[in-house]
Order: sequence, then C-alpha cells, then structure tokens
Amino acid sequence: MNLTPLLENGWLNAILPELILSIGGILMILFDAFAPKLRGASAPLAVIVFVAACWGELFLAGGNFFGGTYQISAITVIFDCTFLLAAILATLFARAYLAREGFERGEFYALLMWGTVGMMMMAKGLDLLIIVLGLELLSICIFILVGFHRRIAVSNEASLKYFLMGAFATGFVLYGTALFYGATGSTNLAVFSRYFATADASNPLLTIAFILLMSGLGFKLAVAPFHGWAPDVYQGAPSPIAGWLSTAPKAATLIALVRIFSSMTPVIQQASWMKMVAALSILSMIIGNAVAIAQRDLKRMLAYSGIAHVGYMLIALLSLRDESVAAISIYVITYTLMNVGAFGVISMLAKNQNDPQTLDDIAGLGFRRPFYGLALTICMFSLSGLPPTAGFIAKFYIFKTAVDSGHLTIAFIGILTSIVSVYYYLRVVYFLYMKEADATSHAIDPDFFGTGALLISLIGIFVIGLFPTPLFNAAGAAARALLP
Repeated sequence: MNLTPLLENGWLNAILPELILSIGGILMILFDAFAPKLRGASAPLAVIVFVAACWGELFLAGGNFFGGTYQISAITVIFDCTFLLAAILATLFARAYLAREGFERGEFYALLMWGTVGMMMMAKGLDLLIIVLGLELLSICIFILVGFHRRIAVSNEASLKYFLMGAFATGFVLYGTALFYGATGSTNLAVFSRYFATADASNPLLTIAFILLMSGLGFKLAVAPFHGWAPDVYQGAPSPIAGWLSTAPKAATLIALVRIFSSMTPVIQQASWMKMVAALSILSMIIGNAVAIAQRDLKRMLAYSGIAHVGYMLIALLSLRDESVAAISIYVITYTLMNVGAFGVISMLAKNQNDPQTLDDIAGLGFRRPFYGLALTICMFSLSGLPPTAGFIAKFYIFKTAVDSGHLTIAFIGILTSIVSVYYYLRVVYFLYMKEADATSHAIDPDFFGTGALLISLIGIFVIGLFPTPLFNAAGAAARALLP
C-alpha cells in the first residue's frame, strides 16, 4: 500500500501536541505503576506535559494533512490552547481533591491527556469520520473520569448514565454521518462544500441526516431537550472533572459544528435548518436559566447554568461570519476560566462527596476564607455577565453578532434570560457574605495548586474583561482560514 499521498511533508510536526499528550499519558501510567510512593508528584508532572503540548502548538505549520482530513490553522491553535487551559486548571484543582479523597492515580491525568487529544481531533478534523473518532476517544475518557470515585454510588450512577446515553447519542451521529455519505458520496467536508454549493435544499435525506447529527452532537453540548444527563452527571462526577466536562468538550463540539455548518452553505440556510439551531438555543436559554433558579445544589445549579450558556453560544452559529466565530472563541475561553474556577472552589469543600454541595455549605465563606469567597464571587459575577468581567464581554460579542445579522428576537431572548440568571448567581454571593455559618457549613481545604489555578482564572477573567480587543481581532483573523 502506498501511503505517500496521505503523509505530506511535515505530518509528524502537525500532530506534535497530540503526540506529546499521548506519550505523556502512557508515561503517567508507567510512573504510577513503578513509583507508587511518588504519586504526589503526578499532578506537577501532568502540568508539565500540558505545558509542553502548549509549547508544541508554537511549532505547528498551517495546512491540510493526511489526505485533506486534518487541518492546522490559527483557529485550531486557539481552541487547542483552550482545551489545554481547561486540562491544566482541572489538574491543579484535582491534586488536593484526589489526595483528600484517597484515590490519586496516574491514570486520572492520563485520561485527561487522552481526552484532550480527542478534542484536538474534533477541532482539526476535515472529515466526519475524524470528528467521530475524536468524539469517541473523548467520550471513553469521560465515561471513566466521571466514575473515577469508585467507592461512591452517585459517581458510579453518573458514569453509567453518561455511558448509556452517550452510546445512544453516538448512534445518532453515526447514522447521520452514514446518510450524509449516502447523499454526497463522501464524509470529507471539502467534498461537502462542493456538493452543497449546488445541492437541492428540499432533499429529505439531507434534512434527516442533519437532524440526526444535531441530535447526537446536541447531547454532547447538553442543549435542551438533550440535557437530561447533565445535572446528574455533574453532581456525581469529581468536582474538578465536572468543571472540565462542562467546558472543554463543549468547545470541541462547537468548533466541529462551525466546520460542518460552513461546509453546508448555502443549503443550510435555504433548507431552514438554522431554525432548528435557533429553537435549540432558545429552549436551552429558557430551560437552563429557569430550572437553575430552583436549585440549591451548587453543582446542579452550574449544570443548568451551563445549558443556558451553550444556548448563548449557539446564537453565534446562526450567522457564520468571522465575527461570530471570534465571538464563540472568546466565549469558550471565558467560560472555561469562570466555570472551572467555580467548580474548583466547590472541589475544595471538605465534606462527604456522596452528599450534595449545597448553598448552606458556603454560608459565611466570604469571611471565613476571604480569598476563596472573593474568587467564587468573581466567577459568579462573570457567569452572570456583569462588567468589567470577561463574561460581560463574551455575552456582548455574542449578542452583537446576533443583532448585526438580523436575529433580533433571539438576541432579545438571550439578553432577557441573561438578566434572569443574575438572580441565582447573586444568590450564591448572598450566601457567601450575608448568611452566617452554621452546623451545615463546611470548611475549605485550601492548597497551593488550587490557589494557583484560581489566580489563573481570576487574572484571565479581568484581562479579557478589560482588554478584549486584541483577542477578538486575533480570533477574527484566525477564523478567516476556517470559513469559506
């Protein structure tokens, strides 16, 4: 077999970050097996591997590789760095959490690395099969990480629920991919672009394929009405993993959708498929924010909040332009900083992980642990979209793209639901500073690594909030290499 056409010059360099993470994961397991007494060094070593992968991003040369199925560009570098940022923060928060719970293992960090490789494949894939392979690699890692707390029933239940529903959703993705192959004769997005340039927008086969694909990927995004798994899984998963799961996989799915949608123009607009995306966005914003109001469990509240935030990000998909892709890029970076930061503070609560982490647990925390109370407050302010945080800028760009493209109704719904969300975010702040600690309140178990992760999150939130223009311009310029 002649592999020369599929192995272009520089192909090894094109997957350098993936190679670093893949080999790093193997080394983490070997380190754990041969030096079990040094498990405390696993987290610092994992951070070094993730930083090395970030360093590898600097050496990537743009272009298409592996027979036109893998693309390296400026926008993929931005998303790769977002995945690595989420993994680094999760690793830093996990160090003390795993040690406290008594199950620190090298495979935990290895699974984080391999899951990040899957997300990178999704972001760079120019073929539906590559995207599906990345999605499944990511999903397998998530199944295990969610149930990593093996001695806790709620964690086992969460893992099983994600596994069963995830396998079902994968069937939708694969069936949709098969139908697209039947219609176009290929799974390559470049072939899609040529086919959809002249395709019949009324072809029912294409519509069914799109519905199936969106249903499967909608599960991974946890958009309504495919969100039923999210609250239970987030509640059962180790808190650092819940923060990672709520951000990085969604970013990978969004950039994959941007690629898929851009390859389907102009049919995707002519066939009114975007009305389905708009409906999912509206449902997610309304259901996510409305149900979050009723939650007293912090992790479940953030789960429903995440459903609403995905609804905001879907608004930008309604108009595939440089500005909308830049808005999504800024939003996923911002969401990673503030949501992983919030879950990080929750992970420091010293209590039985079988029990819910409720608002009562953080009562008076702002005075008992001023730094951690302030950090959670800033994350809540940013999630609600209050200036001068990055959350305000992220939502501003999303709503601006909607208004500029004429989607005034959905922009109005987004703004209205965002205002509603302020209530339950500020309720957290109320408990931090205006409720006295009682017998149900729990202490924070601080550590050096978790404090460092919080500092990274807070600095990022304010830097993006105060100086967003350079990042927006860079993301907009990078998006031009992605969109036709």
